[in-house]
Amino acid sequence: MYQTQYGSHECAQTIFRLFKLDRNEMSNPLGNRFARDQHDCYYATDPRLNEDVKTSLLGKNAIVIGAGRGIGRACCEFLVLAGVKSIACLALEATEAQETAGICHDLSSNVQVFSAALDVRDFVAVEKLVAEIHSQFGLIEILLMNAGRPPQFLPTSLTDPDIWWQTVSVSMKGAYNAARAVLPVMQKQKEGRIIFTSSSGAHTNIGMSSYVLAKLSQVRFAEILHVENCQSYGIRTFAFNPGCVRTRFFTDFEDKSLGREVPQDSYVAKDVPLEDISARNAYTALKDQHFDSPYMAAGLVTVLASGKLDFMSGRYLDAAVDVKHYLESRNDILKKDLCRVRLVLDHTELIPHCDN
Repeated sequence: MYQTQYGSHECAQTIFRLFKLDRNEMSNPLGNRFARDQHDCYYATDPRLNEDVKTSLLGKNAIVIGAGRGIGRACCEFLVLAGVKSIACLALEATEAQETAGICHDLSSNVQVFSAALDVRDFVAVEKLVAEIHSQFGLIEILLMNAGRPPQFLPTSLTDPDIWWQTVSVSMKGAYNAARAVLPVMQKQKEGRIIFTSSSGAHTNIGMSSYVLAKLSQVRFAEILHVENCQSYGIRTFAFNPGCVRTRFFTDFEDKSLGREVPQDSYVAKDVPLEDISARNAYTALKDQHFDSPYMAAGLVTVLASGKLDFMSGRYLDAAVDVKHYLESRNDILKKDLCRVRLVLDHTELIPHCDN
């Protein structure tokens, strides 16, 4: 029935047009206020080159959820290179978490590593692992919640409900579960930084409704946690766009579209109607993008973890924006309450407010 109703060439072309994304609209929602200068890490964010960054996290303990590959693995590497005392590498697949932990140990024989499989949607499992990590390493100063799932590139009316909710749940439920598990620890120690890997997709309305809502929720959640915890407990929270990175969020769709063998654990589900069209939409929309290095995101995460951008707590950042632009614009950002999602009531009033 699905093939008869939706599988026509005309319908596919209509959907392709809907998902013909503009890079500027998708990846530069801040417009021209902050130039997107970067596609990779750079001196100010690279612990391999910058001695200040190299020692910025000495003695700190970090947890990275979604550490198995891509952006999460790059972030683990940079956190280690910046001097963390311990790092917990958590991922859905145990083998990938172990591989990342092995890389971290190779980078520094002094770092204490921990790895485990984790479905971030399972609060009991998250809480149990956080307790184990806390018991083993003591303080938990850094949490990066990087786990995610790509959406179907389809109008909402054609999406599969299970896949739609999986996409939302990994980001929304995952962000809550991770934060809820570490907050009591961070509140007690009166210190901590929580970082959510969001997306520029949070600020678009071009399809991918599950992904848009999931990533937008992380932006607002970071703000809520800031309001609840920053002044009373010294906990900072951030949501950031990692850039357009060539990970399995793209390559699984690429493989399906080009007729390559699809991995068993592919994000393109088998026996689900319209997955072929979704894959072609994703591939068509993204194939001509200028892909960014995962180390661009890792560099920003490292700087956020160091406290250098604490005034951006509760706000949204873009890894492609040079950190100097944020630092130089600090007064303007705070005075005009920039880099937040707000309701425009008129040309002078925006709600809610977020006093740092």
